[in-house]
Amino acid sequence: MTIDTEAPVRIRTDEPAPVADPEDLGRRRRAAVAQAVAQADPAASGHHRAAVGVRRYAPGSVALALRGRFDRVGRERLRALAADVERQARTELVIDLSGLEHCDSGLARVLGRLRIRCLAHGARVELTDPPEALAAELGHRS
Repeated sequence: MTIDTEAPVRIRTDEPAPVADPEDLGRRRRAAVAQAVAQADPAASGHHRAAVGVRRYAPGSVALALRGRFDRVGRERLRALAADVERQARTELVIDLSGLEHCDSGLARVLGRLRIRCLAHGARVELTDPPEALAAELGHRS
């Protein structure tokens, strides 16, 4: 979903079915990340502003994709969305950062806070393809 200061940002609310098979969970996770990436494609709207895609793929499991350039407005919108993501990602949060064009310490703080809050609730948090500077700031190891 392209971040727009006028439009509300929502997480898809239909409840995914429970997952018993770990392979099924892996397939769901990969599909949810791909859908979140497609939802957040800033090139589709003809600009490189900050864009966020969010998909739930199992109860308590959320895929989040960030794309484009995150300025102050983009960070504020992500911060507003983070509370919803935190509430729903009680088991697992996957954050795809492969399409991030620009990041700064402000974005690192927002992501770091979200990551810590999810970890505090017992959720597993995975960062996918973070830019080198962001990975270092978040203390992420490949």
